[in-house]
Amino acid sequence: MTTLIAFSGSLRADSFNTRILKALPALAPEGTNIALFDIAELPMYNQDLDAETVPPIVEALRAAIAEADGVIIASPEYNHSYSAMAKNLIDWASRPFMKGPIIGKKSMVIVAGPGPGGGSHCVQALTDILTLLSGTVVAGVGIAAVHEKLSKDSDVVTEEVLAAQLSAGLAAF
Repeated sequence: MTTLIAFSGSLRADSFNTRILKALPALAPEGTNIALFDIAELPMYNQDLDAETVPPIVEALRAAIAEADGVIIASPEYNHSYSAMAKNLIDWASRPFMKGPIIGKKSMVIVAGPGPGGGSHCVQALTDILTLLSGTVVAGVGIAAVHEKLSKDSDVVTEEVLAAQLSAGLAAF
């Protein structure tokens, strides 16, 4: 059994990135479990909070990543980079410095948006930071015009090429 923990770097109620994450279990190889971890209540990283009494959500986040075989991060692209929520997740997960549970972890990066760019800058920026943390990015999937590739009334990928890319990425874990 392969266990993957997935995080959305978007807080928007109808986030395309969250919807893609919810679609992944149907595309995953048999024996792969994908759990979505909500980081909406994760406080902004503050070293003062990371002292003696770590917030319970941070303890849960770190435990979930430590127990998982891999991490999936989906983020919108903002100003040619990842969202503040994605960065905050990585900051909490990489602490204590270079000893946090995300260090050396396999990961998959997904960037989805309605525009034509496919989030290539964000895919690269997330890949750079996860690689810096001694991780291996097994797949980076940028999704342009995502609203045309998801079912309008459910979290299902309707485009075969995208479904194949996501399945291949999940199989790479």
